[in-house]
Amino acid sequence: MILLSLATAILAISAWHYITLYRDLAAARDELIAAQESLKGVGFEANANDLAAAGRRLDKAEGKIDSAHQHFRLDPLLKIASVVPRVGDQVDAAGNLIDIAGTLVDLGQVATQAGLAAVEVRDNRQPGGPPLTQSLVELLGDTSDEAVQIRDLADRAARQRVQLGNKPLWRPLDNARNRIDEELPSLVDGADQLAQANDVLPAFMGFDGDRRYLVIALNNGELLPGGGLVTAAGVVPVSNGTNGAIGFTDSNGWLPAAKALGVPYIQPPGPLQRYLLRDYSWNLLVSNWDPDYPTWAQQALEFYEITAGRQDVDGIIAVDLVVLEQLLTVTGPKTMDVPGRGPFTFTAANAVLELERMTRPAYVPVAEGDDRKSIIGDLAELIIADMQQLPSGKWGDAVRVVRSLADQRHIQMLSFDPAEQALLRDAGWDGRLLEHTGDYLHFNEASVLSTKLNLIIHPEGSLTIDVTELGDVTHELRLDYSNPLTEWSRDKDADLVKKLMLGGLYGGYLRVFGPLGMTGESVEIDGKPGIIEDTGHEETAEWFGTLLPVEPDATKEVTFRWRSTPPGNPRQVYTLLMQKQAGTIGMCLDLIVRRDGNAPASIHIEGGDIDPKGRVCVTSDVEITATFSD
Repeated sequence: MILLSLATAILAISAWHYITLYRDLAAARDELIAAQESLKGVGFEANANDLAAAGRRLDKAEGKIDSAHQHFRLDPLLKIASVVPRVGDQVDAAGNLIDIAGTLVDLGQVATQAGLAAVEVRDNRQPGGPPLTQSLVELLGDTSDEAVQIRDLADRAARQRVQLGNKPLWRPLDNARNRIDEELPSLVDGADQLAQANDVLPAFMGFDGDRRYLVIALNNGELLPGGGLVTAAGVVPVSNGTNGAIGFTDSNGWLPAAKALGVPYIQPPGPLQRYLLRDYSWNLLVSNWDPDYPTWAQQALEFYEITAGRQDVDGIIAVDLVVLEQLLTVTGPKTMDVPGRGPFTFTAANAVLELERMTRPAYVPVAEGDDRKSIIGDLAELIIADMQQLPSGKWGDAVRVVRSLADQRHIQMLSFDPAEQALLRDAGWDGRLLEHTGDYLHFNEASVLSTKLNLIIHPEGSLTIDVTELGDVTHELRLDYSNPLTEWSRDKDADLVKKLMLGGLYGGYLRVFGPLGMTGESVEIDGKPGIIEDTGHEETAEWFGTLLPVEPDATKEVTFRWRSTPPGNPRQVYTLLMQKQAGTIGMCLDLIVRRDGNAPASIHIEGGDIDPKGRVCVTSDVEITATFSD
């Protein structure tokens, strides 16, 4: 009886011991997740109280994890269990997960220190102090040690995850591993980018010597494959984070300038020649026919230098009208003198249409020799000056808006410095056509009838994907194009509408880009067979295109179909990268993914947005992973 009582007591104590250990680890997990939520705002958007709370949570998690480490090092039963087949795998995995948790706690504590430094810079800034760019560079310098530590800790966590392996685990352990797999890739990428930023951003912003950039203003009211009509371009000098005057010149002046210089005819791409340029030479205004930004940006620079001479620029930056609207939401309205009109206040609501009006000589007279597009540069300089001197309370808004604009490809950037370009590429700000390891889709449209109807025409529809028995994938992209010209025009200046919309007939040259080796391409318009007018390929993608005309107040349905054969086993796990077109707001699609007509067991969507109707909106690049049950 005494021995039985003793054995029962030992079992009870052991049970209590392991229950306590499990509860400690669960508590450490909860504290880590709560700290992660607090640390998502690290930087100029951070709140000191939130950072302090995150620090306390991390300290609690650290205590729980240290206790768990002690148990795993000293517990004799766990040492015995570690050599038992199958059970040993679970014990080893638990130990590895505890090691990863400890590394993540260390990383979080360093990130908290960096966040507090950012908050201190923000909160201690006085009005009229250094510009925002200088404050950013100073903060990078002040937190360079933390940036290196964060990168090293993220790399250590990645190595520990490799050591953990992918063996089957008990559900609690498997859930923890899945959570790590969801978060760790972006954490490692962010840590690498932070460390790179310390090395290259100061030079990019002119702190290590003056820089010169070609700035391209895109009018995405008239879409072209690279984001919009190249309405103006100019070279801007940058010194110590502050830009000089932006000397924008009207791209409409390129053809007469080239003719005066005796520049020979330049053959345009086929669809561009057929529908828009006809007998005119390819030129700066429509230089972005290729959707790959590094390609078309250098084409635009080549055109620019034909008439302006060699510029020796350090990079090329393209921005569209959405950038203007969004920055005005940060700075507030801007008032400036407009030649022939006097003081005028630009707001996020009126800026686009008013600039359309004021850059037309019929509305605002321009002195002989002056450039009618100079008003764009004047307004841009006002906005940039205000952005540089924003109150520190708005720094978070500014950083968030600029990051969002770049993620959505309203800002596209190319640097001729390899290290800087690598940073832009890793951040997804270089505007290139993306490489893909699974399936791929990039839908691209160009306005080829010289209207600004992309201001009001926004396609939407559905994307149906079916993985076949043989592992091929069939696609059907159905889009509705509605042209609401009359309704939109009711409260607008009739003469301006006429000049912008030219009768209101929309002509969209539409292209579907898919993976190399795509087959079975077809087009239907309103249920009737359409014509594939062109096919072609990029380095990593193939495409086919057709013309879609849409009359005023009409709606047309266009349907594209094609097949692909992604690598791997799409019948088990199907992945698709949908890349957003620059300059667009992002079309919304009902997404249907099936295998042999059956829905997947699970589907994960990363990027973009989900609208109130449950549709996937390609407001940024979207990655889809559908997993099918056996």
